[in-house]
Amino acid sequence: NKMKTVDDNLGSIEKEYSATKERLENEIKEMKELSKDKEEKWAKDMKTFTDEIAHMRGQVVTHKDQL
Repeated sequence: NKMKTVDDNLGSIEKEYSATKERLENEIKEMKELSKDKEEKWAKDMKTFTDEIAHMRGQVVTHKDQL
């Protein structure tokens, strides 16, 4: 009887472990995808801002030459 109880408990623990492991693996995968998307957006934003700064510097040089 005790062996059956131990086996049942172990089986229950294994099922819970498997379900938790799968859920956490999915959550990690989702987080990695989200962070990748954010990194790509930040890279695009940084390029846009860098391009805008370069353009403004060019305008400053042009206006200095006109003065």
